[in-house]
Amino acid sequence: MAKNQNPTLKQIAEITGFSQSSVSMILNGRKEVSFSEDTVRLVQSAAERLGYAKKSDADRRARDFGGRLVAVVCPNISNPYYSTLVQSIEQAAAHADYSVITLNTYRSAELEARHLALLGGAGIAGIIFTIAPRPSIALDSILGIVPAVVIGDKGGPLSLDTVEMDNYSASVLLARHLIGLGHRHIAYISTTLDSINGIRLRRLRGLEDTFGSECPGGSILVRSRDVSPEEELKDLFIEHQVGYELMKECLAERGSEDPATAIVAVNDMVAYGAIDAIVEAGLSIPADYSVCGFDNIFPSRLSPISLTTVDNYIVDKGRNAFSMLLARIGGNRGDPGPDIITRVEFTPRLVIRGSTGQVPKAGDARRKKP
Repeated sequence: MAKNQNPTLKQIAEITGFSQSSVSMILNGRKEVSFSEDTVRLVQSAAERLGYAKKSDADRRARDFGGRLVAVVCPNISNPYYSTLVQSIEQAAAHADYSVITLNTYRSAELEARHLALLGGAGIAGIIFTIAPRPSIALDSILGIVPAVVIGDKGGPLSLDTVEMDNYSASVLLARHLIGLGHRHIAYISTTLDSINGIRLRRLRGLEDTFGSECPGGSILVRSRDVSPEEELKDLFIEHQVGYELMKECLAERGSEDPATAIVAVNDMVAYGAIDAIVEAGLSIPADYSVCGFDNIFPSRLSPISLTTVDNYIVDKGRNAFSMLLARIGGNRGDPGPDIITRVEFTPRLVIRGSTGQVPKAGDARRKKP
């Protein structure tokens, strides 16, 4: 076979039938993982035929942080969902004598690709994505050399080990809860709604389908505002601000024929903004509006907030993600194998608190603070 000018790990993987991460570990002589002699011989032979030249051991040791550094890629850590998730990963990593670095993307495709390109040359042991990464050359490259785990939605498109929750089913729980309380007209408020933010759309679809089948006379008012990566970076409290602004729009609909009596926010932070707008308007929760969210971050359990929400098992998901990554790295039970994708699914759980109640009866006057 003629040698390629710039052979890649991907080409070796295609020839041998093994994953790019397995090929990388074999060619780099990772001592914490083991492969059969036949597998090692097959990979090395393919690399030699293609003319692949691995980095020198000296170069690798100079860059690999001792092989005990894991990167966590987040949209941001201003939302307690992500900061709690990162700390739970750090707790699990500390028990295994690993260190963690966190990189925020602010949902920018360019910034994410730049982070991944840097990580590809940093010799890190593995990566945990707290949301599904965007397709890019940088992503394809790093997945060929570094083990990775994704924390995301059920049925994600990437063939990677995944810790997931079914956000569609989570919305079904919320919809049935509100229907059971007599709510027929609700509003869904969200930050950017597009295909890139698939979890937000699945939460909306769950509401729409459940109301369509179990409350056919009902309606869902959808209010969203696009948030750019620049805004997310600049404003630490952008989600709260979006919730506040969108709730103001919903309050303007109160004089319509079928005003919303319940608000479903895309997450708890957006819900807090809605709550502030309702209280500022002199209205009461849940007597005038029921409000609920997703994630069950810590402030949601505080008595003045008492938010009905869907538990996202934040701490458990972080610890499971690191455990799965450790297995791929080889520090636990070895690589599960190139053809085996592990998926750990958490079942959504509705946490009912004081922010939701029976729909106001027809003709009841909306209460105003004196």
